[in-house]
Amino acid sequence: MAINKILDGGKPQNDPIEAAKRKIFLIGTPVGVLSILAVWAIGLKQNTITTANIFILPVLAVLFLSLTVLYWRQVIPLRVFELIVYGMVLAYALCQFASIIITMTFINTSFSPTFTLWLPFVYILSFLILRINRALLLSALFFLATLILGMASFIHFLAEGRNFPNISLLVQIYFAGGFYITVLYLVSHIKELYFSEHGLADDMSKLAMIDSLTQVDNRRLLTQLLTEEVTRAGRHNLPLSVILFDLDRFKTINDSFGHNAGDIVLQEVAGVLRQAIRTSDPFGRWGGDEFLVVATNTDGKQAVELAYRLRGTLENFAFSTAAKVTASFGITTYQGGDSPETLIRRADMGMYKAKSGGRNRVEAVLAGITLPLFEGEKPYPVPKGQD
Repeated sequence: MAINKILDGGKPQNDPIEAAKRKIFLIGTPVGVLSILAVWAIGLKQNTITTANIFILPVLAVLFLSLTVLYWRQVIPLRVFELIVYGMVLAYALCQFASIIITMTFINTSFSPTFTLWLPFVYILSFLILRINRALLLSALFFLATLILGMASFIHFLAEGRNFPNISLLVQIYFAGGFYITVLYLVSHIKELYFSEHGLADDMSKLAMIDSLTQVDNRRLLTQLLTEEVTRAGRHNLPLSVILFDLDRFKTINDSFGHNAGDIVLQEVAGVLRQAIRTSDPFGRWGGDEFLVVATNTDGKQAVELAYRLRGTLENFAFSTAAKVTASFGITTYQGGDSPETLIRRADMGMYKAKSGGRNRVEAVLAGITLPLFEGEKPYPVPKGQD
């Protein structure tokens, strides 16, 4: 883990990019091993392989295959696997290029194009494994090292009055290397911008659906989720309950301890009750000091039990800025033909019935009851100043 953070900033294990890279390496590395062995076998048969590569290529194949097995068995993490593979490829490519240049310079052989076909893989692997700035730096350093070796050899030939063999091929290699680095950098940069903007858009979308004070669902998201659950309950004949609750005498907390203390109470209420509610059930701040629970696949009896459990959790919780906080709970269940609005209105009636009955209570209001004639009407009036 320390190696991850130092070398590449660390990444979450559930990163989809990491999952994709895992598949690429588990498939690509064995293919690479087969390619190495094929080059080795063809070189032996045609007697075109160097003495060093007769031994080096099989060793590389075994090392790559061993690393793949260790990674597949999760003995080593992805980051370690990546860095070891990249280091081996980079070191081999640089040594091989240097060997070709030195051999050509001092033994008067021609510049072989065979190995140069694999040079772009070094640049591709850099941008696949490393972050964009590190990939650009190491690719540029590798390119510079090959350029220095080629220029040194070219100057040596000039000093001896000889023509550099296959100079056009060497020039093409350098132009191609610069092209690969530029294109890979631009593609990586565009990808980085895309994921950055996509992540920002997701964050903004989440912020629009989350209550900024309590960090639970806000009314906008709750309305959307409740609408979806009502549709699902009606279509599949599934039970659905709604629990609406309001903190008792919350105005007194604000007046006695200040609005900051009231905000802390709301945060603590949201935090402690979110832990007591199934994560699959939408829960959030409906407005002010009112909260809503959309209890999916829950009938009336189960909803009442849940509401009593939440009431007890709240009553027994040690708040940091208030001695005791209670709430009044209203419950209703879905019946055929219900809409999100009718469910909320019935739950609201239950909540006010709980308040008029003494607060810190749970009241269920079933379907069939006459609804208020207009929004804001309270069928169970609460004594003035005691909300």
